[in-house]
Amino acid sequence: ADVLRPLIERLGQRIHERVDRETRGDPDPALRLATGIRIAVRSIAADPIWNWHVFRSGTPYRQLAEGMGTPPVRDMQRGVVGGRFHVTDLRATWSFIDGALIGVLTALNQGVLGEEAAEVTAELVLRSLGVAPEEAARLARTPLDFS
Repeated sequence: ADVLRPLIERLGQRIHERVDRETRGDPDPALRLATGIRIAVRSIAADPIWNWHVFRSGTPYRQLAEGMGTPPVRDMQRGVVGGRFHVTDLRATWSFIDGALIGVLTALNQGVLGEEAAEVTAELVLRSLGVAPEEAARLARTPLDFS
């Protein structure tokens, strides 16, 4: 797994670059987090290297999440500080999000979730952070180019 670390970091960087492109500079941490979750779930599920790293490398979940780098952490911090997210325990919140993503990726890998899995996951994460249900649903379904 350590041999793949630079490659995984590069794949994570590509996801962040795509989040930046898709959000077109919008600083809203909820939009950025939802976009990142959607792109990450779809990218990891579709890429054999990511898939192997997540399901077969034996890398602990927190280290997998760290492979995604600091942009999601910055977005979360901005959301908490700015009052956009309501988080009482940041460590528990990240553990919850990590677990949700691994659970969804596992279910996708097993073929038990459909195409909306990334959007539903993003919506549920936003709702858990205190974003209103209607807004979370809208942000989680902002049009993205997945072609």
